[in-house]
Amino acid sequence: MTRRGWEAARSYVLVPLFAGLLLLLTGRRSGWLGLLAAGGMLAFFRDPEREMDRRTDVLYAAADGLIREVDEVFDPAMPGGRATRISTFLSLHNVHVNRSPAGGTVREIEEIGGGYYPALFKRSEENRRNRIEISGGRGPVVVIQKSGLIARRISIWVEIGERVEPGGKLGLIHLGSRTDVLFPAGTAETLVSPGDKVHAGLTPLARYGEPR
Repeated sequence: MTRRGWEAARSYVLVPLFAGLLLLLTGRRSGWLGLLAAGGMLAFFRDPEREMDRRTDVLYAAADGLIREVDEVFDPAMPGGRATRISTFLSLHNVHVNRSPAGGTVREIEEIGGGYYPALFKRSEENRRNRIEISGGRGPVVVIQKSGLIARRISIWVEIGERVEPGGKLGLIHLGSRTDVLFPAGTAETLVSPGDKVHAGLTPLARYGEPR
């Protein structure tokens, strides 16, 4: 586990850990449940290193999980406001570290208030979320981190003006939700479909065409 991963996990791990130890010290075998819960939290906040040669004409997955939607939406950062959106659902067993789909400079970070509906519900579209806009060599790319029902927290590990590499770490969503990747509609061929499993920084989501 990395330092940033531990900072996010600490409050979730220490409470069941100390509670479990206290119960064991008083002779209660139920304390093992606390230790198991602490171990589960450590596993949830894991932050594995992922190295590969990444191509500049490819947009990579921003999250581990299952592709839920591939559609077209409005986004003000895109030319003409038209964006292709690829949404990934993160379950509790997935790695929850988000990564940059492409190389570029972080142009804008916006925190948007909202609800905390389960990610499988349509109303989760308006959940509390962070919008990270990246100015890349092939145009703007937007990553939207959406909070979920349980922990309702999102950690951001980048700042405005910071340079990120393809697959570079952007932040972490606590205990499950979804991550959206948006890019200008018509500029890249989508390589995934709903139901596909993807891994952040490794799985190609879309490939740009030849520059005009």
